[in-house]
Amino acid sequence: MADETRAGFAVPGAPDSFLAAFKAAPPQFLVDGGYRLVDESYESLVYEANATTTFTKLSTFGFAKTLYKLVFTFRDAGADSTGRQHTAVTVIGQAREGTRQALAQYARAASQVDG
Repeated sequence: MADETRAGFAVPGAPDSFLAAFKAAPPQFLVDGGYRLVDESYESLVYEANATTTFTKLSTFGFAKTLYKLVFTFRDAGADSTGRQHTAVTVIGQAREGTRQALAQYARAASQVDG
């Protein structure tokens, strides 16, 4: 599928606390991409954005809509050699190129944070 994305990275901290912080203050790439929280569970958050193009709007007389979803899953990744807990974050869904690039940059930066 076009614009499909898949990513995985680990961050310091417990899954429940990282999920809560992520939900309270979503990363800027989600805000810039027009994503909003539409669903959640004890270990995941689902964001959705309207990605309908002008061509689609015109060719369907405004009756069609293209929705992109990103599902973030937060799971325990165990502890490192110092005993600090880590969270494995998995992302799957659809995003435009700019959002995919910003997600990759966010994942690199978040993985390097010293918890």
